Amino acid sequence: MLSFVLAVVVAQGAPDAGPDDELDRQRLTVVTGTRTERRAADTVVPTEVITRSQIEQLAVRDLPQLLQQHPGVEMVYTNRGTGIRLQGLDPEYVLILVDGQRISGRSGSFTDISRFSLRDIERVEIVKGPAAALYGADAMGGVVNLITRNPQKKLEGSIRALGGTFFLPPGTDPAKGLEGDVRGYLGSKLGPVELRAGAGYRTRKPYDWIPSDAETSGAGVRRIDGDLEVAFVPDPTLRAWARAAYVLTDYDAVDINDTKAVFDRFQRTEQFDTWVGVRKAFTSNTAATVRGHFGLFKDQFLVDQRGSRALDEYSVNRTRLWEAFGQVDHHLGNHTITGGVEGFSELLDSTRINPTRVQRGRFGIFAQDEWLLNTEKKFALSAGLRADIDTQFGWAPSPRVAMKIDPIPEVTFRAAWGLGFRPPTFSELYLQFSNAGIGYIVQGNPKLEAEHSGSVNVSLDYRPPIEGWVFSASAWHTSLTNLINVSANGVPNPDNPVTFGYANVTNAYTQGVEVSARTRLSRGTYLDIGYMGLDARDVTRNRALEGRSNHRVNASLSTKYRPLGLEGVVRATYHSERPFYSGSGLGFANVLGLGAERTIWAPGYFDLEVTVTYVFAKWGRVFVNAYNLLNSGDQDFNPRPPRGIIGGVQLEL
Repeated sequence: MLSFVLAVVVAQGAPDAGPDDELDRQRLTVVTGTRTERRAADTVVPTEVITRSQIEQLAVRDLPQLLQQHPGVEMVYTNRGTGIRLQGLDPEYVLILVDGQRISGRSGSFTDISRFSLRDIERVEIVKGPAAALYGADAMGGVVNLITRNPQKKLEGSIRALGGTFFLPPGTDPAKGLEGDVRGYLGSKLGPVELRAGAGYRTRKPYDWIPSDAETSGAGVRRIDGDLEVAFVPDPTLRAWARAAYVLTDYDAVDINDTKAVFDRFQRTEQFDTWVGVRKAFTSNTAATVRGHFGLFKDQFLVDQRGSRALDEYSVNRTRLWEAFGQVDHHLGNHTITGGVEGFSELLDSTRINPTRVQRGRFGIFAQDEWLLNTEKKFALSAGLRADIDTQFGWAPSPRVAMKIDPIPEVTFRAAWGLGFRPPTFSELYLQFSNAGIGYIVQGNPKLEAEHSGSVNVSLDYRPPIEGWVFSASAWHTSLTNLINVSANGVPNPDNPVTFGYANVTNAYTQGVEVSARTRLSRGTYLDIGYMGLDARDVTRNRALEGRSNHRVNASLSTKYRPLGLEGVVRATYHSERPFYSGSGLGFANVLGLGAERTIWAPGYFDLEVTVTYVFAKWGRVFVNAYNLLNSGDQDFNPRPPRGIIGGVQLEL
């Protein structure tokens, strides 16, 4: 897979820098790439890690801001949430997990990552490239796994409060863009019992790039979330747990159509998940995991025309997810064998689809053998295969073969090949959605077929005999068939709404390179530089895939001066220009009605962020984070929040 192996262990912008920082990171235990515990330096499939200390020093408000400038990771902002793009593949191809488990609810065809709190996240693991051999559908582009913390003391906890504002154009209501966030965590380990609870509240007013009209550029947000977990750990060989989590999110915004009618837009999503599971080590060589999951996701959408009821609309979706999972791990000589089964059923009730209730299930069986052929050279081969049976789309195999070798202690080489697939979502199959205010209708296509992919990834890492220095390079190629595209029959118009539909019309590929360098400038100070070159192309239409930059450059400078308790991080990213096509999809150009079959090149932009933290005691720190300092973004092609600042305090038990 592609990503710099030591980005695995020395993820860009790593702030927790000390004399043994690199060794500590290589010793990190990761689970996402192989579904079993491995040291990050030993895993055959590279796993990039963002640690808890990084999250705290960056002082970001949420997961999108944390990942916004991470190398090789792009945020996709929409009015229905924020998704992740990996290796040029859109958010619907990236699987989001919590402790290796699926979560309920998608905003359209992808998971909105802004609803995940960072308060109890121990680390974030990122696997780029195909992971369907272990995780099945939806993992063609990669996996992002949020690992939660386990209590280590009789009593531990933290509370974090922040406030901030956007810097909006003159004449804007000062209240617009204000935001606040408070979150708390409490944990306890009493003998064999572990307890953990957390809660958070976030609010942000709608913001506006153009204050001269009633329309808002970005929605206001109100979010309430909480979770509770209890675990029974009588000895190191057994862990049983139960966890429940709830998130409520309200969005509010104002739209204006071509006839100058004003619409108040409201959306409320509620997500409830509960998991139970047990992991038992029967011998030093054999362990098993069994778990179950139920998830409920409710999405309500309201458009209210001011002064009239003619174009009012209301819709509600309810998605229920049942999941069962079992896995066995066995060490046999130089072999680590992993096998398991996974099944889930998904039920959707919606006023937006026809029929109004649909259900489908999927059953998967997987196996993987990781074989260490040479201990001295750390030469390992990994072969895995997963077969999934979908009640709507039949069966699909997802094989993967990977290898890793350290020909000399300073060099690591990895390579992987794999296949993947993605069945269409319920929205793509059945959605019947209209927005009369803007003037468009979205219509699903029940005749869609599953998408398929094939990928090759290679990476090379060099660790020179200079403390804290790492150089890495990687490359990948992913081909896609039956790619689902969105097409339109005209330009959005409230009097004659345009209809958007889905079809398997495209073969495509994404390919590219990533290179990175990490240097230790002095004790506690690191400089990270990375570059990603991307070629993402629609082969059927012979043009670049929409919305991707061909070039992206990352730089991060992090430092700690312990005598004064000061920490600082500067992160900067450059994105080159990006193509958009009017008349070809539900992109911004179409909604704006910029004409049919035209290419619009959105300009390149810089993203700059600065964080300063003062650690005044082991139990307390204050921080200031200034983000998007160059005000990159616009209402049409890059609808991200404008320049802003947040500041706050964090206290620890």
